[in-house]
Amino acid sequence: MAESKYDKFFLTDFKEPSNLSAVAGPQAYFRGARQIPGANMNMGWQLFVEPIYLEKEPHTHDCDEYLIFLGGKLPDLFDSFKAEIDFCIGEEQEAHLINQATIIFIPKGLVHCPLNFRKIDEPLLFHAILLAPRFTKTMGGKEFSYDGPTIPGARGSAVLDL
Repeated sequence: MAESKYDKFFLTDFKEPSNLSAVAGPQAYFRGARQIPGANMNMGWQLFVEPIYLEKEPHTHDCDEYLIFLGGKLPDLFDSFKAEIDFCIGEEQEAHLINQATIIFIPKGLVHCPLNFRKIDEPLLFHAILLAPRFTKTMGGKEFSYDGPTIPGARGSAVLDL
């Protein structure tokens, strides 16, 4: 069947294997412009089932980011939140305890992390949304980028610059 005019705006192949034992796999990731040219967002969906110290080093992004924490049991993503997550934000590393469904807005350039999923009693949905065509972060004065693993349907190669 020939491609239609708007097929380029539809992506159905965004399943990725999880490389973290704390994540029940597979996970879902939209890798921005790598998967849909012109897209200006990266987004991940992960189901955490056990504690993990996910991000140990503070970093920044050159765009806004949102972190979303929800309980992982349908139909109630709020009452099913049974976790404790430590998160630091700002140059002064202001500490916050996340123990209920939460959305964090991280403006461009704001230092954030560590991020420690220290207690998980029930599965937890985690979504990270970065408003950029490619995932990058600046840590210790150096820029790092990650385009995801090489997955079917991806347009372009995956690169981890560390």
